[in-house]
Amino acid sequence: MEDPTNRQPDPGEWSGEQPDIHPTIAMALRALDASGLPWVLLRGEDDLVRPRGDVDILVGEGQSQRMDALLAGVGFRRVLARGHGSHRFYFNYDAEEDLWLKLDIVSEISFGRFQQWHTPLAGGCLKRRIRNGLLWLPATTEQAWLQLLHTMLDKGGAVRPEQMETVRVAGALASTYDFIAAYVDRQVGPGTAAELLKLVRSGSFDDFRDPALRMASALTRNAPLRTRLTVLRNRVLRLLSPTFPSRFSRGLVVGVTGPEGAGRTTLLHRLWENFPIHSRYMSLGRQGPGRWDSWITRIPGGRRGLTLIRQLRGALAAKYHCLRGHKVVAHRPAYDIPMPGSAGTTAGSRTESATAFALGPDPDALLVLDAPGRISFPGNGGHLAEVFEIRRHAHLKKAKRHPRTWVPDVAQPQPLLQRAATGTVVGQLAGSAPGPAESAQPDSQAPEPGEQP
Repeated sequence: MEDPTNRQPDPGEWSGEQPDIHPTIAMALRALDASGLPWVLLRGEDDLVRPRGDVDILVGEGQSQRMDALLAGVGFRRVLARGHGSHRFYFNYDAEEDLWLKLDIVSEISFGRFQQWHTPLAGGCLKRRIRNGLLWLPATTEQAWLQLLHTMLDKGGAVRPEQMETVRVAGALASTYDFIAAYVDRQVGPGTAAELLKLVRSGSFDDFRDPALRMASALTRNAPLRTRLTVLRNRVLRLLSPTFPSRFSRGLVVGVTGPEGAGRTTLLHRLWENFPIHSRYMSLGRQGPGRWDSWITRIPGGRRGLTLIRQLRGALAAKYHCLRGHKVVAHRPAYDIPMPGSAGTTAGSRTESATAFALGPDPDALLVLDAPGRISFPGNGGHLAEVFEIRRHAHLKKAKRHPRTWVPDVAQPQPLLQRAATGTVVGQLAGSAPGPAESAQPDSQAPEPGEQP
């Protein structure tokens, strides 16, 4: 085998072409450069405009602690996910593009589902990094080997159809004379690197699993106790849900209130489904009919008692999920308003409202959907516009009591409303949300549905 130090420079190490990059990610990379920290983008330089997954970045050992403040300055908020080795995860939301941007910062190169196979490769990759426009990248052959090891050890040899071309290119660029190839031969067995390259270049992706298992077994045999302890520790730590550091370490509560038919349920599901931490959709008030409701409601006071029990159950569940660090999206929070003239204005309903205030979690962000009563919503039960206008005033008046209230206009197209609401919640997390709205003006003229706001 040739001495790796005597090989000729790979002409592919410098392309001179700067890949297209999303502006917010570009800001993060410039911040890393300005800090003076050594870093490289490990993979995916051709997927930075609308990244399909995490943007994987390696920084110098002992430097990851500085990332929180550095990336917060360009709008990225950390998600604290325990049990992932040196990985630190950061997110940002682009409301204009309706796009989540996620950075995965590591200070060491480890492989395996639980980062159980440690390597000494990080220092060499940073030392031999190359510049390509705004990006720092590993040397071409090293980046190719990192992609192949990621496929074999992190993914167990599984290659999805959209990843096949990436693996093919990595196989073509990787060399048996690279220092990572020499490391693979030392750890797994002489000739392993050459055999792996031969397999990759054959294009037999279905045959990757057996070599991947043999590599994993060899790495485990090299340090059996450390490997098993790392797996056990990280597996246990991952039982703790990802959460936000500091004030939101106990979760986040988002309440949505507004008139029936204003798109409240659609918005609630949107806020529930699309978020970088575990989210729970909770109803804190009346729900649809249950299996035994028809029998219970025949008992005097049964309907009211059933509602109070459901409020208590919802409130306790919401507090439990907050303690676990989840985001709770609350349907029918304590600030909801019954229709004028309905049972919601009775003494019993006032008891329900008082119970909801006493038991329910206080929202960290309360979104009050607002539109003039003249706009008729589907599913409004046939109520007159005047009734909706009365309820609208009541919503806005009650919402003023909450210090973190935002009043979006539901007359705008639903996708724009969803983006604005998501951006508000993310801004609340990052401390950059627009100032809480006092309220919409009751006599404001909102556009008709479908018109531009």
